Order: sequence, then structure tokens, then C-alpha cells
Amino acid sequence: MYDEYRKAGEITKVVKKEVELLLKEGTKVLEIAEFVENRIKSLGGELAFPCNISINEIAAHYSPPIYDETMLHRGDYVKVDLGSHINGYIADTAFTVKIGEEKDDMIRASEEALENAISMIKAGVNTSDIGAKIEETIKSYGFKPIENLNGHRLAQNDLHADVTIPNIATDEGYILKDGEVFAIEPFSTNGAGRVIDEDKVFIFKYLVNRPIRLGLARKVLADIRRNYPDLPFAERWLSKKFPGRKLDFALKTLMRNGIIYNYNVLRDEKRGSITQKEHTVIIRKDGCEVTT
Repeated sequence: MYDEYRKAGEITKVVKKEVELLLKEGTKVLEIAEFVENRIKSLGGELAFPCNISINEIAAHYSPPIYDETMLHRGDYVKVDLGSHINGYIADTAFTVKIGEEKDDMIRASEEALENAISMIKAGVNTSDIGAKIEETIKSYGFKPIENLNGHRLAQNDLHADVTIPNIATDEGYILKDGEVFAIEPFSTNGAGRVIDEDKVFIFKYLVNRPIRLGLARKVLADIRRNYPDLPFAERWLSKKFPGRKLDFALKTLMRNGIIYNYNVLRDEKRGSITQKEHTVIIRKDGCEVTT
């Protein structure tokens, strides 16, 4: 099991280095996402979730649709969140660059918050204390942590298992146990420090099978159950199999019937810019092992 976590992590390390070279003014977001996903597979991994490329005030869940013409511009804060898995054992990692410019304090705030969190993580530590350290670090730079986004436990074929690690101090927490695997992901912002849902949805997850009358929706559901039974998938992946606008209606039908879950695009409530840094770690008695 742990060797598979490590192998998935090694794949993400390679892809992160390579994709960073693509993050330049004028590059299409779609090109970046496709590169990341294809490269993970070429290195022997499977996709743990669609590549997220979230710009400026967008915090998460933006994976470009197949028609996306969005390009990167100088000064954009671009967060690339990618994940690989081997036999369901996941490596989840993310980083931020500012296009055409040097690393600034808001990027450093997220990076140092992650470093400080990792330095204190071991079996027996309370997740509330980790959140307090993340909050303290980010605020020391003059920014706010995102209070309603969290790190999360990873399990086989489960990207968001039953335990979270907050980015702020909390009254109650969870005591970390030896052998558990977590993704730790501080977010810093010059905005509200809280994210809200946008109407846009490009990432989904299968929940349950139910009878459905619409013919195309039945075909889409069959494909989802066959190919994405456990982990999140992108509308873009289905668009290559079911071209045309009818796919959108089919997905909405599946959402209305509670068959799939929708990951709405998340943005800062006051449209402040956001940075992110994330690693996956294996909890040990005397510290933690960073796999990504």
C-alpha cells in the first residue's frame, strides 16, 4: 500500500516540474490540463481527479471544459492541483505561480504555512493545532487563510475520506494516527478568507445508481459507472465521448436525480486573489513522510 502511495507521489513530482515550464503568458489553460493528465498516464499512473487550474480569485474545482479558450496573463496567480493514483492509492499535490513575475509574499505565505504544518505533523498531534499553526503563519504575512477549505485524509479510491485538517484554529480536532495518509493544503488570500460556490460546474463524482428515463443520460451514466465509479471525473472527459450540447442536459438530469455529485467552482467571497500549496504525507510516530 505505502509503496503505491510513494509511486503515485513520484509521478506527481515529475509532472509538477514539467508543467511549471508551461505556465507562461499566452498558454491556454486547456493545454495545461491536458498535458498534466496525459503525462500522469504516460508515467504509469491513473488520474485521481481532473487537473484543476484555478486563477486569481478562483480557489478550486476549475478544470477547463473542452471548448475553453482561456489563456494565462501576466500577473495571474495560477494554482495547479493534480493527483495521481496507483491501484486507488492517491497522491494529491498543488502549487502556485505568478505568471511572468517572481514569487511574492502571498505565495510564500502558503508555502511556509505548509512547511510549518509538516514540521509538526506526527502521530498524536491534534489537527486543531495544525490549523492554528497554518493560520498563524499566513496571518504573519498579512493575509488570511481560507477558513472553509481543509486538508483531508486519503484512503484507497477515496479522495476526501472522513477526517479533515483545518487551515484555521478550531475548538475541536482529531488526533492523527500512525500510518494514516493526509493531503495538507493551506490557502492564502488578500480577500475575504472564505470561498463560495459559483454556478459553474466542470467536475463531478458518481454517487448511486438509479433508474433514469432519458436515453442519453442512461448512456452517460453507464459510462460513468464503468470508468469513474469511485473518483471525480471531468465533463471534458465525457465531452470526448458524447459530443454536443446534449451532454450538459444529461449531466444536469443526473444531478437532479442525486446520481452524481457536482463540485461547483469555488471563489473567494470578495474576489480576492488566492494562493495554494499542497503535499500528501504519511503519518508516522516520529514525524511524517512527504510523498509528493
